Amino acid sequence: MLRKIIKSIFIISLAFETYAEVKELTILHTNDLHAHLFPRIAPWISESRKIGGFANLATLVKQEKQLNPNNILIDAGDYFSGPYISTLTEGEAVIKSMNFLGIDAACIGNHEFDHGWDNMLEQIQKAEFPILNGNLFFEGTDQLVWDNPYLILERLGLKIGIIGLHGKFAFYDTINFKMTEGIEARDEEEYLRKYIEELKPITDLIILAVHQGMPGRQSTVGLTDVERNLYKDILLAKNVPGVDIIVTGHAHQGTEKALVSNGTIIVSTNATATELGKLQIKYDTEKKRIVSHSNELITIFDDELEDDPDMLQEITFWQEEVDQIAKVPVIPLTKKLVRSYGKESNMGNLFADAIESFDERIDIAVVNSGALRQDIEAGTITKGDLISAFPFPNTVVMTKLKGSQVRKIFNHAAGMTNGILQVSKNAKYSFTPREKVNDIWIKGKLIDDNSEYWVAAPNFVTQGGDGYWEFQNSIEYQDSGILIVDVAENYLKNKDVYEPEYGERVQIIR
Repeated sequence: MLRKIIKSIFIISLAFETYAEVKELTILHTNDLHAHLFPRIAPWISESRKIGGFANLATLVKQEKQLNPNNILIDAGDYFSGPYISTLTEGEAVIKSMNFLGIDAACIGNHEFDHGWDNMLEQIQKAEFPILNGNLFFEGTDQLVWDNPYLILERLGLKIGIIGLHGKFAFYDTINFKMTEGIEARDEEEYLRKYIEELKPITDLIILAVHQGMPGRQSTVGLTDVERNLYKDILLAKNVPGVDIIVTGHAHQGTEKALVSNGTIIVSTNATATELGKLQIKYDTEKKRIVSHSNELITIFDDELEDDPDMLQEITFWQEEVDQIAKVPVIPLTKKLVRSYGKESNMGNLFADAIESFDERIDIAVVNSGALRQDIEAGTITKGDLISAFPFPNTVVMTKLKGSQVRKIFNHAAGMTNGILQVSKNAKYSFTPREKVNDIWIKGKLIDDNSEYWVAAPNFVTQGGDGYWEFQNSIEYQDSGILIVDVAENYLKNKDVYEPEYGERVQIIR
């Protein structure tokens, strides 16, 4: 009798151990690839070793999938807009190259709209991997712009639901409104709850791929830099329980160590194809939850990886397609043109000066720092260099504003939620970061709140992009329809050589 009892206990124990299996799963992740198809020098990582590139990324993904064929690769959006190859093909080169990355699911980012929502739809239909979004609708309807809110994958016997969303704030704050006329973003929390409710009964794990961000993240006290930059993701997880993992984009903020909020694991990379994220989880089938995890950001060094031959052939094809336009020389450049998000930059000065020269009525020209996307090395500037530096199809807009309105605009810039304004040579200003603008000079004089000024800027900014809504209250508003890149090219062509300069146009008071 005792032997039978012991045998029964052993069988029950064995069954329990089988039932309580812990399964190990790897989620590879990327975000904000921004069309960086080829390796380049990224000084913040290495001054001498090239980094990134799709051919290297494809090789690394294949290596990881050979080690563990049950892993999942998720991208969190913003594949378009970066080097000129994206702009000159309106994203087609990027989508067709991404087909060789082995992506299992991707969401839509704000820069996918840079050439209009109709172009976005045309290009993503060429994707041979699933693209997801569940909260962008045609205005006034219940019709999704891209009707594919989620999918279910199976790995290791686990059913994994993957949802794709776009943050409402990021949609309205960072997209040129002309490019999204007729469509709208709806509250991501509401739709996340909806899709969780649909997926919960039929899945073991739920992953959210989301492209989002929020203002004021730099001033959120008591948090680390990573937490500040991904604060919207932390809040989303707190407000909407039921998501196991968030793969996020938009902030360009890597999570060397994954964040955890309300039980949700949050991961992201530092963007522009410099890294592959690797989140490893252990899932307990009895507890029906993740019991442990670790995250790694694998830096993609060009000298450590062989180019994937299929990807290399694809990106080389596209490079040759656009080179006849991109390689056209513009002017010799004596020094490197450098961007900056939080202080005066010589690249910002170039583009602001070019806009100021567009019309003799212009008193001051401003450029949002976020519009400048790539430095230009000393040597001969080409058309492609200018497009890579300013890849957006923004036009020059002239607005007539009162001095008091100009002050409101610069106060918003001082808040640092979207970077400072770069200004033309006719102007300078001083500000206290995250507080207020102090003084603004135009043509050597302090502005008068009651005087009127012609202020020129990219149409993205004058339509309220990056939060510059005061432009919409202008006394006069004239959109030239002329692309800023073309204005900059014409400005430079009138010179024999261009020497970048700093002029203490932006003074920071601590």
